Amino acid sequence: MGPSSAEQCRPEAASERRSRGKRWHGIASWTRRAEVRESRFPKTDDSGFGILVLMPLAPVIIPPRRSLVLYALLAILTVIASYLFILLLAVACVWLPIYGLLHIDTVNLRVLLELVLLSLGGIVVAGTLLWSLVPRRDQFNAPGPMLERSAHPRFFGELDQIAASLNEAVPHEVYLIGEPNAFVSDRGGILGFGSRRVMGIGLPFLSTLSVSELRAVLAHEFGHYYGGDTKLGPWVYKTQKAMVRALENLGSVQEGWGIQIIQILFVVVFSLLKWSFGGFLRVINFISRKQEFRADELACIVAGMPPQMQSLKKVRAAAAAWPSYWGTEVVPVLGQGWIPSIGEGFSRYLAAPGIAAQVVTIVEKSIAEEKTGPYDTHPPLRERLRATEMLKVEERQQEVQAASSLFDDPGLLELQFVKFLHPELNKAGLQPVAWDDVGKTVMIPSWKSTVFQYSALVKEVTPESLPDLVPHLGQLGAQMRDPVGRILTGQERAQRMADFLVIALQLALLENGWELVNQPGVFYLHRGDEKIVPQAAVYELASGKITREAWSARCAELGITQTALSSLGEPSAA
Repeated sequence: MGPSSAEQCRPEAASERRSRGKRWHGIASWTRRAEVRESRFPKTDDSGFGILVLMPLAPVIIPPRRSLVLYALLAILTVIASYLFILLLAVACVWLPIYGLLHIDTVNLRVLLELVLLSLGGIVVAGTLLWSLVPRRDQFNAPGPMLERSAHPRFFGELDQIAASLNEAVPHEVYLIGEPNAFVSDRGGILGFGSRRVMGIGLPFLSTLSVSELRAVLAHEFGHYYGGDTKLGPWVYKTQKAMVRALENLGSVQEGWGIQIIQILFVVVFSLLKWSFGGFLRVINFISRKQEFRADELACIVAGMPPQMQSLKKVRAAAAAWPSYWGTEVVPVLGQGWIPSIGEGFSRYLAAPGIAAQVVTIVEKSIAEEKTGPYDTHPPLRERLRATEMLKVEERQQEVQAASSLFDDPGLLELQFVKFLHPELNKAGLQPVAWDDVGKTVMIPSWKSTVFQYSALVKEVTPESLPDLVPHLGQLGAQMRDPVGRILTGQERAQRMADFLVIALQLALLENGWELVNQPGVFYLHRGDEKIVPQAAVYELASGKITREAWSARCAELGITQTALSSLGEPSAA
């Protein structure tokens, strides 16, 4: 579904995520004949949960795609060619300067000295390249809490049925990850030997997808197992990592040499290696896109065409909305020691009018404008939808209940996920809170605490006099403690002070009869039919879009002209 790595996003891992544990088709699996696979679902579970009530999947007919064997051969040849290129480059770095020394027909000392230096530099470059090729043991770090069969029998029953449909083994480990994505890989061991099957499934899917749509996502990932994509994955991944190491090591070693002729050698070798790496990625990612089409086809066969198409769109929508939801809605609540229903909140966030309109626009734009890039691991959404529509597959009975229904206690699962991300919360503990109560239970007390802590910054300040503070936001923000582990810039401190004024203005409105509406994706204060978003008002003031006179008139309309901001943080403040 997404990159096969389940690690959290980080710039230095961008290329790594594209192919870690990447799923390369095995030749044998591509030469299979069309087969009918009947779902084999166990009547009982070893954990003692007895008979699992799940509708068995219908038999599936899987057409062969023998032409894909060419892509497997191409992947193998690309891996071999990449190693040979680096080896030949290392040999050339040593042999060419030495050959020049042995066959030179001049006694020019400068030329001799340059050849000697070039020989020494060539040996260093060759050693660096060869050391970079040495394979390292794959270290796998859990991307989230591991799901246990005994705790989630219905979910694993679904995995069992999908695995049986494709005659594949269930992954040895299944993890819940904190992004709208799913992945499979063979991890551990050396070059794939001694590895184990691993799967990751995104927490956002539990609230945004139906059971049938989640089945399509899981079947897509099992499709990579069925196609043998993970068999060559470790080799492709190791090759990519070796090339990246070679580039990084060359850059590090080059810094220690100030001799011009050796610097030229490093530049030439680095340029050739970079060119080779670019070609490697183009070929490998081209093959990866073909694998995605095949996995989409198998997802349609197992789950049906409508769930597969809907899941593709919903995954794109979730990917667009999840980062902002997590950062602006969930994290502030967690930071105060409370935990809301993460899945319910995300569903409400996606349904909020302003958010829903933006997400629809993003998905529609993606379908209309997205194009294939040479380094893309996945085809554009438009091409995947079009390829899916062209498939001729049998209809499947749809299960429209939420995917979270496959889990006995989604709330406990969310709590385990949060504590995995933030182990320190195991000691402090988290209190459950409903989204309807987040405003009065979490946010307002937090605002009062902040204003009380920095009340000196707004001493003798009223909402009407806020324009006097605008020119001094940076200096005032410098009096606030920087977050732990960070040193804020002047602009960031000014922004932080502006946010503080937003909080104070919100409390001033609440003090004067306004009411807070704080829901996922929806935030404003209202008095009757009148609404205001204090953040927008303060930012307009700070940017000069509102004159002092207009601001004063606005404060009078809101009924907050003379409210003392420094008093709003006191525990007795209403």
